[in-house]
Amino acid sequence: MELPLNIKIWFACSQALVFAATLIWRREKDGWALLFLTLGGFCFYLMSAQLYPFLNLWDEQYHALVAKNCMTHPFQPMLYTEAILPDHDYNHWICAHIWLHKQPLFIWQIALSFKLFGISELSLRLPSVLMCTLLVPLNYRIAHLLTQRRDIAFFTALSTAASWFLLCLTSGVVSTDHNDVCFLFYITASVWAFVEYTHRGRANWRWALLIGLLSGCAILTKWLVGLLVYLVWGFYLLAEKGFRFREWEWGHLLAALAVTLLVVLPWQIYCLHQFPEIARQEFLFNFQHASKGIELHTGPWNFYLIILPIHFFGRGPHCTDIHSVWNFNTILCYAVLAVGFVLAIRALRSKSQRITFIATTLFVFLFFSFAKTKMPGFTFVVSFVGFLSIAAILAKIHQLLSKLIHSQAVLTILVACLCTAYAVYGSNYPNFYRETSEMFFQVCAENKKNFEEWGKIIPEKGLIFNVMTPSYPYGDYTSCIPATFYSGRESYFDKPSPETLKTLQKQGRTVAVVRNPWIEDFMEQDSTIIKLEMK
Repeated sequence: MELPLNIKIWFACSQALVFAATLIWRREKDGWALLFLTLGGFCFYLMSAQLYPFLNLWDEQYHALVAKNCMTHPFQPMLYTEAILPDHDYNHWICAHIWLHKQPLFIWQIALSFKLFGISELSLRLPSVLMCTLLVPLNYRIAHLLTQRRDIAFFTALSTAASWFLLCLTSGVVSTDHNDVCFLFYITASVWAFVEYTHRGRANWRWALLIGLLSGCAILTKWLVGLLVYLVWGFYLLAEKGFRFREWEWGHLLAALAVTLLVVLPWQIYCLHQFPEIARQEFLFNFQHASKGIELHTGPWNFYLIILPIHFFGRGPHCTDIHSVWNFNTILCYAVLAVGFVLAIRALRSKSQRITFIATTLFVFLFFSFAKTKMPGFTFVVSFVGFLSIAAILAKIHQLLSKLIHSQAVLTILVACLCTAYAVYGSNYPNFYRETSEMFFQVCAENKKNFEEWGKIIPEKGLIFNVMTPSYPYGDYTSCIPATFYSGRESYFDKPSPETLKTLQKQGRTVAVVRNPWIEDFMEQDSTIIKLEMK
C-alpha cells in the first residue's frame, strides 16, 4: 500500500532528528544528542499511532472498548455494560460483561487519555507512544551505567528509537499491543531503578522503594512476570556476594517487595470480592499458559529464536505463521545479534553484571520456550538485551571507522549517514503495512464509517444484533466490538429469539439488525426493527 503523506512526513522528521542527534553526539554534547534522539523516537512512534485509522484485530479493539467504558466506571471494567441476553456467554473474555482478562493499569491509562484528548484511535495509542518514547532515555541510562561507554549508550537509545516491533505494538496491529508496551515500559523502568540502586550506595532506600513501585505497576499491567526485576536482583546478589546471605541487604529487598504487594494486592482482593467467579476463572486461565497452548497460541521449541529478526529488524517469518526463513536479511540479523551479544557482555564493567545479564536472558528465553502458550511479545520484556547487542555492533563499527578516517568532519557526516541508514533498516521502512492487506485495510475503514452512521440512526440504549460480515475476518466474534465502540450502541453477533425480542421491546429498547446472509425471516418481516446495511 502507498504510504499517506502524513506518515511520510512524520517518518522524515524522525530520521532528520536521528541525523541531527548523531551530529551533536559526535561533538560530545551527549545531553542534547539524547534529547534530539528522544524527539526522533517520539516522531517515529507518533507516526506509528497514525498508521491505522481504525481499531485493529484482535486485542486492540477489546482494550479500546473496555477503556472507553472505564471512563465512567474505572473500577468495574466492562466490555458490555449490560448483561441482558439470556443465551449470551458473558463470562468469556471476547464477549464479557465484566472484563478481567487483563490487569487494569494500561486500561486506566488509555481511559485517562480518552478523557484528556477525546475518544479516537490516536488518543487510544498515545500512552504507548509516550511510553515507547520514554524507553529511549531509559535504555540510554541503563546502557551507560552498565558499560560507562557513551558510544554504546547512544547506539542503544538509537536502536530503541527505531524499533519495528515497538512500532507494531504501538499501532495496535500485533496481538496484546498496548498491554505489551505498558508491560515492557514498567519492567524496563524497574530494571533501570535497580541499576541506579546498585550504583548509589548502601543507604539509598528511595531506589529500592521505586523498584517495588515499578514492579507493582508491571504486575498490575499484565501479571507475575512483572516480578522480573527481583530475578535480576537475585542473580546479581548471587554473583556479587555468593551465599553470604547476611550481606544481601534484606531490608531493601523486603521493603521493595512490600511496596510491590501494596500496589498489586488491593486490586486482586477487590476483584475476588466483587467478581469472585470471573476473577477465579481469569486467575486459573493465566496459570494455564505454562501447561497448555491457550487459544491455539503455540509454536515449536525454538519459537522465540525464530522471531528474533522480527523483534529487532522486522525481517523473518509472519508472527502468526512461524517457520524459519533463511535469506540474506535474516542471516544478517542473526549474525548482528549473536556477535553483538558477545560484544555487549564484554562491554559490561563487572563480572557480576555479566553473570546477571546472561542468566536473566537465558532464564526468560528458557522459561517461555518451555511454556506451552507462545506469543510474539513474551520474551520482548528483555528487549534491552537485543538493543544493547545492536549497540555493541554499531559501537565496534564506529571504532573501526575512527581508525580508518582521520578527517573528523568526514567521519561525523559518515557516522550520521550510517546511523540514519540503520534507523531506516531497523524500522523496516516502508513495510509498515506488512501485517494488513490492502483489502482488509479498506474493509475496516469502510466498516468504521458504517458503525459511526449507525450511532446517528439508533437511539441511545438501542441494541444492534446480527453484526457479522463475510468480508471481516472472525466476523462472528469481533466485528461487534468495533461496532459498539464507534456507534456507542451495544452490538452483538447473536441473533435474538422471538421471545427475547419481545422482552426487549416491552422494556422500551430499540432493536436493530444487520441485513446479511444470516438474518432470520422474522427479523426481516418485523417493521419495528431497524434494518442496517453493511455497505
